[in-house]
Amino acid sequence: MGLLKIFSRSGGTPAPKISGPPTGTVAVNRAGTILASTLPSSVPRETVEQIGRTALHAFAAARKIRAPLATLEASYHEIKFLAVELRGGALVFLNPGGAPSAAITLPAMSNPTLDDFILYLETYIECWKQFNHYVNLGRQKNFTPEEEAQFLEIKSLITQGLEVIHSAVEQGAPRKEEVMALINGAPSIRYLSEHENSVGAVESQWHRIFLTLQSLLGRLKVQQQKQEGEWKWGSLFGREK
Repeated sequence: MGLLKIFSRSGGTPAPKISGPPTGTVAVNRAGTILASTLPSSVPRETVEQIGRTALHAFAAARKIRAPLATLEASYHEIKFLAVELRGGALVFLNPGGAPSAAITLPAMSNPTLDDFILYLETYIECWKQFNHYVNLGRQKNFTPEEEAQFLEIKSLITQGLEVIHSAVEQGAPRKEEVMALINGAPSIRYLSEHENSVGAVESQWHRIFLTLQSLLGRLKVQQQKQEGEWKWGSLFGREK
């Protein structure tokens, strides 16, 4: 079982027209490749890619003039953009004034390699760091409705990203049951702010999963260093075709 079947989409079906301002989140790696998106499928892939590239270019330009940005906010007509720089890429939130979130979609990825997956995993780990940031906002009881919506989007990306990881590796990934227990234990920032006793348990679970992901990333990088010739998904961690 490989990564390709998770990303594959049937062709030949025209995309529906965009009926209004889209809402959702885009995660891209530092190469500008879309890793995951919660934007509706009616948004053209080229548009999603441009959103990610624009954020990356803005962060790169800020670093060039030695004025690095952690976040970037902009508004265009009815849509509010918030981009967060990640070590492995960027997260871009689109919020058209509180519209409901769209269904999760996974973009196509052709000919994935070990390098591609390492970039994916690095950005996925950054999403986990962002999750912990919102948990801390709950402890501090200091958050906005926009941050509450972003927390929901981060959880969506974490959930779908876990499926991608499990499709690619047989051993070393966090257990789905443990991740879902963590997600269910933090339904909202407001819930965490009103149930202070839950914050410690959520952080403890988060720490265990975060270390598991870091261990997986380390093993992948060792595999990358030892790689000779063409790497195959089926050979990772003892999986046989």
